[in-house]
Amino acid sequence: MAGIEDLIEVYRGENILDKLRSLKEINYFKKRNLDYPGLTKIGKFATDKLAHAQEYAGKFPNLIKSAKLPKETVEFGKKLFDKAHFEQMADHTGHRSRLLVPKKAQDKLKVDILKTFTSNAKALSPLAMKGLTFLSSLPVATLTMFLQSTPANSDEINMKLEDFAMMANKEKEGIETIEIGDM
Repeated sequence: MAGIEDLIEVYRGENILDKLRSLKEINYFKKRNLDYPGLTKIGKFATDKLAHAQEYAGKFPNLIKSAKLPKETVEFGKKLFDKAHFEQMADHTGHRSRLLVPKKAQDKLKVDILKTFTSNAKALSPLAMKGLTFLSSLPVATLTMFLQSTPANSDEINMKLEDFAMMANKEKEGIETIEIGDM
């Protein structure tokens, strides 16, 4: 059993739209019994650098998966990557970051919600970021009301903006008369 210091966190970046396209292509080749180049390698690439995974995930919408794997598994994955005849350049420290995740470790990769959120936020346009900033400045109660709106009643379906304003004024007048009467 590996100790905590022997575990290395690995990341996998996936663009959701690209994944759907590749699944469609795979099904096309499988139905026709054709050989799909790289079919055995799909979904196995990972890295121990979060920035590389976010770069690979690319544009919105994307997922970042992560797992803590034993050092031996990560080193084995790097050897698999090299053996698969992919070119891997080392960085200035001599560190190689890309690896093929072995089959026994693939089910350990789970979606990391916080890293996925930050990766998607980086991919948003400035206007979308402004809206996200506005939403994050709202109080929690207001934000939950905004995100979990209730369906309209049957009476409210055909109402116009003026009808809602009139209804709000009636409620306001009713509240004021109750307050005066309680004094």
